[in-house]
Amino acid sequence: METGKPRRNVRANHRRMLRIRTWFAHQAPSVVYLCSASTPPGVRTRLHTLSTHAKIRRTSMDALIYFDTEDFFSPPEAPVHRLPGQLAEIMSRHGLPGCFHIHGEKARFMEAHGQTDVIEALRRHDVSLHYDRGSIHPTMAEEVSQLDWYQAVDRVLFRELPGFQALERIFGRCSGLTQHGGTSAAPIVYAAGRLGKPFFYSPFRLPGHNIVWYCNNLLIGGYQAGFYFDPFYRDTPAFEERLAQVDDYLAERARSFDFTAMFGCHPVNTVMERFPDAMNFSGGANPPPDHWEPPKMVEGVSIPLILENFERLVVKLVAHPDVEWTDVAGLKNLYGHRPVRVSDAIVMKAAEAVADNAGPTFTEDLSAAETLFLLARRALHPAEWYDVPQVMGPTEGEPDGSPACLGSVPVGAIAQEIIAACHSSGYLPARLSPAAGSIAPEAALLALACHALERPLPSAESRNLSPDAIPGVLEATENVRGYQKWRIHGPEYHQPGIVEPFVRQCWTLKPALRDGGYGDGVEVGDYLNPMFERP
Repeated sequence: METGKPRRNVRANHRRMLRIRTWFAHQAPSVVYLCSASTPPGVRTRLHTLSTHAKIRRTSMDALIYFDTEDFFSPPEAPVHRLPGQLAEIMSRHGLPGCFHIHGEKARFMEAHGQTDVIEALRRHDVSLHYDRGSIHPTMAEEVSQLDWYQAVDRVLFRELPGFQALERIFGRCSGLTQHGGTSAAPIVYAAGRLGKPFFYSPFRLPGHNIVWYCNNLLIGGYQAGFYFDPFYRDTPAFEERLAQVDDYLAERARSFDFTAMFGCHPVNTVMERFPDAMNFSGGANPPPDHWEPPKMVEGVSIPLILENFERLVVKLVAHPDVEWTDVAGLKNLYGHRPVRVSDAIVMKAAEAVADNAGPTFTEDLSAAETLFLLARRALHPAEWYDVPQVMGPTEGEPDGSPACLGSVPVGAIAQEIIAACHSSGYLPARLSPAAGSIAPEAALLALACHALERPLPSAESRNLSPDAIPGVLEATENVRGYQKWRIHGPEYHQPGIVEPFVRQCWTLKPALRDGGYGDGVEVGDYLNPMFERP
């Protein structure tokens, strides 16, 4: 095979190929050696390419089913503690992978009370951390809402590492971090990504895409159906009303989306009168552990009936012809390869998208932040191919509309400052210096895009110089504002400290494509790009 020629759809590690199952498992990977201008003489990087043909087109949808596993309040002998294991055993019998989202407190409770049968049943499935301390105050969101970006990231790592380590010790794995109620924030998503953990639940609703890149981490969409099962497994007529909706719901989603999540249940809510978190922690309440109130079982509830109806759901899910069932770890393998090197044509395509939008936007290949850096790189040192850095959005500042002087700002000065800022920190600057017009990065992106295309700047009144111009951001921001309504939040929850960083980091938003989904001019990898080929 020819060497030294960039190829698309590059795989960083051949062993990952062996773990990918389903529709492309039969393909034999090719090996290609790639060299770039920054590669020392005589050194070649061994990479693997999935295919040399056109994009792979799929006729089915990826899906998973998940369970929020949270009760560490009920006495150890309570039957509710056996339910997660019983649900897991049913799925194992039918070959359906399950995803159990478990508090660190719950995992340690199971370990401390010798619930080895449940632990062993769950070890045959996928587990992710549902926050180490769950709803115990201060929640993770309450803390980060009062901290600056860097303090918030450090605090997430400090608080959640014990949970990741507990799950890995007890269950042998921990595939991700999963949203618990209104506990979500951009620094949390970013910190999880630094640990290689996708974040499960997304406020974004991009057409056709239910998995996105955000804060340079995979953000996986959660359950979005208008029906749920928690209290209805114990009520067969009500359960059957919901079961009858499943086939059509999945078929309709498969026609429109790459991935859909199904929510199995909160096991505790299938048998209990009330949700224990709401009983103990609503509105910031924080009783000591010896005052925690356990939930009461529903009078006359039949666990065999719950399991029987759950098995009926499992049988229906497994039989659905439009779905390939996976789990959080599987999604990371399938969607976790991002563009790490792109051709000049890909950069120009992104420039056209920015110019057409008259403001920041993404493409399938590049986020707005990546596009800004690469256009700056191109303005100073044009090349046929560029390494793609995982650039972050600004950590402070607000967009200030459209500066009237934008057309008079030297493009070279803009490009130099963008590159220097990203090289020094990995973050976009909140504002450029007076030598570059004191403009915000939104204006810098539009100026560089129009310069690359040799187009005039759009009129001042038509410019969209805000992250809100990025498709999907306004709707997602409203979803994030809604997190404040979570009944657990207390007065320590500072909504601006959640919303403002969220919007700034929308510079990092773009769809996550499945393996085989990227076209010509794109090389992919699953590593953090060592970033910068310095000119």
